Amino acid sequence: MNGVRHREGDAAGLLVDDVAYECGCRAMRHQFHDGSVRIRNVRHDGKVLVDEHSADHEA
Repeated sequence: MNGVRHREGDAAGLLVDDVAYECGCRAMRHQFHDGSVRIRNVRHDGKVLVDEHSADHEA
């Protein structure tokens, strides 16, 4: 699949990895400085397929 990928991060552990596919689907993975991770996958019609948070402090 064709798409656009955006990646950035820093030496302290922040990592942002977002992919927007040509069809409209999106895949996002964000790792934060405290080591927690958020993963979110959204289908082209807006339906959220995966929305996971690893941090204990999130509701």
